[in-house]
Amino acid sequence: MKLNFTNKVCAALAASMLSLSTTQAQDLADMTAFLKAGSEDASVFMGDYLNPLFTGVGYGVANGWYNTAKAHKPLGFDLTVTMNVAFAPDNDLFFDIVETDYQNVTLVDPNFPTTSTLFGDKTTTNIRTSYTQDGVTINSDFETPEGLDLDDKYNGMVPTPMVQLGVGLIKSTDLKVRWMPTINGEDDYGNKSSVGMFGLGLMHDFKQWIPAIKHIPVDMAVLVGYNRIYGKSGLYNNGDVMDGVDQRGEFDINSWTYQLLVSKKFSVITAYGGFGYNNTNTNLRVLGDYYLEDENTGATITLTDPIDEEYLSSGWRGTLGLRLQLAVITIHTDYTFQRYNTLTAGIGFTIR
Repeated sequence: MKLNFTNKVCAALAASMLSLSTTQAQDLADMTAFLKAGSEDASVFMGDYLNPLFTGVGYGVANGWYNTAKAHKPLGFDLTVTMNVAFAPDNDLFFDIVETDYQNVTLVDPNFPTTSTLFGDKTTTNIRTSYTQDGVTINSDFETPEGLDLDDKYNGMVPTPMVQLGVGLIKSTDLKVRWMPTINGEDDYGNKSSVGMFGLGLMHDFKQWIPAIKHIPVDMAVLVGYNRIYGKSGLYNNGDVMDGVDQRGEFDINSWTYQLLVSKKFSVITAYGGFGYNNTNTNLRVLGDYYLEDENTGATITLTDPIDEEYLSSGWRGTLGLRLQLAVITIHTDYTFQRYNTLTAGIGFTIR
């Protein structure tokens, strides 16, 4: 069983967002070997290895909610197509294998603990594992997986495209609905995969309720937005590395953003900004039965549904942007300063 859930996540997300081919994604080194360290150690490693993918996507989808702090009139609306590009920092391209973080893992050479994340280059290190379950011990030596070398190929970018509809309600309140069409795929081995996204947000003009500031000639609002990106995939099985039954992988990326917005219109140009906080929760599940085998003794262990973990990231954010409006057409761009700095650009049309 060749566990390529990382490959499938990459094929689903990266092929749609980074224009990487499925073949490129499948060139990643196999991650099956880390299951031989047991579920808990595999969870730690996958969290570190996949961190820039899930974090970058989480920060990316927290952007693009607004290009003005002025709400629509009732039943006014806008439809906007947006591309957000988060930039992974250099320190998220690599990580160190810290033995105290694991129960069953040691470094073959403690002088070389550094290995690539999914977005890193081809830097690897060698690992030795010894995992015991029900009196059976599996020993294994293997090399950690390489990265996609994303910094060299794509300057560390994590794009997230989306379409968003904003509708004016009452009392200067906008309802925002966003989505990314579900992308379905199938690889050369018959594994079907899919990834999709939806989100809801509310923007409300709070200035109207505060007499001391209600007449200031700028627009102010608060925004709360929620996104969910979800995906699933079958896992490539040809018996080369690890056999098993009904192997599959799933993930959910749930992202919340809370922001205070301000904007000022100058003729056809609107300057806008925001300050707030992002919170992202990623759930990664590797499901099915996986048969671990010691290559020297032939001893076997079965792991069932070995991975079900949550990975959290959060942080403050600040945004500055400009919007050009020509009749009903809008074009906007902004830049957000956060852990994964993010560039946003979009085009749409707006009524009322």
